[in-house]
Amino acid sequence: MKAYLGIDIGTTNMKCLVLGSNGKILEVMHEETPKKRIAGADYLDLEATHSFVDKFISGASGKYSLGGIAFSSIGETVVPVYKGKALSDPLMWYDSATRSIWEKHRTAVDSFSPYRITGVENEYTFSIYKILFQRETLPPNVVEHWLPVASYFAYSLGARPTWDMSLACRSFMIDIHRRCWNSPLLEYIGESPERMGELIYTGRPIGFTQDGVPIVSAGHDHITGLFAARVFARGEEFLFDSMGSASVVAAVIKTGDRNLVFDTPFMSGGTVGVAFEDSQYYIESNLRYYGKLLQSLMNLTGLQASIESYEKLNSEIEKSKIWNFEPLFLVNGDLSVGEGMHGITILEMPITFTREQLIQSAYIYLASSSKLIVDNLEKITGKKLPIICGGGGSLNGLLMKYKASLLEREILVLPTSELTALGGALAAASGVGDVQTVDRCIENLRPLKTEVDNNIIARLMEIFNRNSSRYSTIERERKIKFQEG
Repeated sequence: MKAYLGIDIGTTNMKCLVLGSNGKILEVMHEETPKKRIAGADYLDLEATHSFVDKFISGASGKYSLGGIAFSSIGETVVPVYKGKALSDPLMWYDSATRSIWEKHRTAVDSFSPYRITGVENEYTFSIYKILFQRETLPPNVVEHWLPVASYFAYSLGARPTWDMSLACRSFMIDIHRRCWNSPLLEYIGESPERMGELIYTGRPIGFTQDGVPIVSAGHDHITGLFAARVFARGEEFLFDSMGSASVVAAVIKTGDRNLVFDTPFMSGGTVGVAFEDSQYYIESNLRYYGKLLQSLMNLTGLQASIESYEKLNSEIEKSKIWNFEPLFLVNGDLSVGEGMHGITILEMPITFTREQLIQSAYIYLASSSKLIVDNLEKITGKKLPIICGGGGSLNGLLMKYKASLLEREILVLPTSELTALGGALAAASGVGDVQTVDRCIENLRPLKTEVDNNIIARLMEIFNRNSSRYSTIERERKIKFQEG
């Protein structure tokens, strides 16, 4: 049988999804993403990652006739290459080793790349700072191309040196409206558009392996998941809620008469990026810790973060019929404190609190955060949109019921937890023009519906409104302290 591979290199795990020409997911292979710790910083272990990629491809090619391969990956992490070879392991996207470089260059970089050009706020994680950091340990003028991880693995198999648009949006080096490299900024850091590589949309052919298998572009992990959701939405506008370790809520929209050139973020953490064709954008905001928050709380209570544990807790929560206004959660990278604090802070937790009450409060916090993002995105879209969910969090029935009820609309849940890898496989099939496989996949993976529970809407809204007021007070007090300090 012909099959398409979507290989996703994530922060925690690597996955290879095999999509058959019958439209069914034939298998999914997993490996833990290998990393190295060097001088106190985290790097992706390229040699070990290559071994896993080779194992994925050889394992699949031994069983199926490969029709195409696409790679997706973490963003920001970039590999310096010369004549098809990596010159060093790349710094992981989240590592703070680039902070001092960011602080040194941020004012100058901002002058070349304001929000209205980049669609994102200047942060130390972006690829531009990885390049400046990694260049300090390389011989001068030796790098032929800087490539994001997904592009590097495609390139190592025979693809052209390209940047998927969604990965380029995490570089801080492109103009998202003109859809080209920001040449003045590249000149400032001593690079050039030619050395970076060609900008290309997801689902476009970029080369062939030595065995003649087509290689197709895919990109940033969340946005490749968004590509899969767009396939199931059949081109209609929609909202996508990606519920993994982190969470991204995004809309794919055409500009039309909408002006998406903003001088400042449309909300806390709000970003605008290039989607999958000309004049098409995604708008999104995210929570850095979503599934990770629940996992941390489960660990705190001595439970494994497994489907069985969640189902048992959820049953106890629904039996108790108790609703909690506390505690409040303040989480690094959330909508209230942003980068203003580290880790997780739990405020005003009663002494006699049970683990069921703690997890229920976390569900409400997460559902409320999603509602805040959805409300802000729909101010731009000008209408309520269908919501499609994916990722591991979408398999938690009670969390999904809270979310649907708070948003007061049904949510469609794609029946796979490996949506990013599926997006890569669908990009590969689309890139070679295999419309039949894509259509069969849509038929086979019909979204499940999470319905609104009218009996809990009023109580959830009461908690949402009360807690929103409390968060606003905390944010005001934090800003006053910052100004005074």
